[in-house]
Amino acid sequence: MQNAIQFNRSQKRPWGRLLLLLVSLAIGGGGVYFANTYISQEIQSIRQQFQKTEPMMDVVVPSQNLYRGDTVTEAVMSLRKIPAQYVDTNSVTTENYEIAKGQRLEFDIDSGTALLWAHLEGGVNPTFSGKVPDGMRALTVHVDEINSVSGFLQPKDRIDLLFTHGSGDKQKIRPLTDNLTVIATGVQTMIDKTGHDSQRMFNTITVQVAPLDAKKISLAQQIGSITAVLRNPEDDKAISDAVITLASLLDESEAPKPSAPAQPAPARTVTPPVKSIEYIIGGQR
Repeated sequence: MQNAIQFNRSQKRPWGRLLLLLVSLAIGGGGVYFANTYISQEIQSIRQQFQKTEPMMDVVVPSQNLYRGDTVTEAVMSLRKIPAQYVDTNSVTTENYEIAKGQRLEFDIDSGTALLWAHLEGGVNPTFSGKVPDGMRALTVHVDEINSVSGFLQPKDRIDLLFTHGSGDKQKIRPLTDNLTVIATGVQTMIDKTGHDSQRMFNTITVQVAPLDAKKISLAQQIGSITAVLRNPEDDKAISDAVITLASLLDESEAPKPSAPAQPAPARTVTPPVKSIEYIIGGQR
């Protein structure tokens, strides 16, 4: 009898242990689940608070490692958002990037590092030559109020240049070169975005030209006058190379034609009378 009781007890023990194990696993799993959920919620809450309270700012960074002597161009630069409180006051941003563009680096700079004015040769006051692309030239052309488009020209405008030479009836005007980029009007090299000074007075414009065009324009200034013609920035068509003369301006076809000199009347030909022969028949005329 005692052996039978012991046998029954021994049979119940494995089931109890299994039940205890399952309960422990359930409690542990629940604890892990609730702990992960709590941690995720806290992280999300902190992240949302950080995004709401921390203003971000776009700064210019190189998209690759750059070295001393390299040029700042859009091809090697990109934007990166940085918390405003960590942005250096000397950083180049989207608002002042136009000043930095075209400058050369004074120091090496790693990819992703904020570009500072101290990295550039000219800093916030770059040399004008840094704005001229390789292979091009900056040429200053003298203009007056009329051929400066009455002072409305601005840097980055595109113009054609017309050349007038000769005098009197021999005066001619012809296209000199077209689709030039204005990089300065007088001493202004940046676009005026305030609208307070839309019409200014200046007597020179500086244009970006190829070396051969620089020679042509320089010679044209010495022997004639140059007129700037403003074009739409989206218009890339070449202008006509037709030469305009005074005769074509006045429309030569409508000008009165000179009268032809009077021709002498043709000489009249006098035909001599034909002599007749008289015949006498039968003694009568």
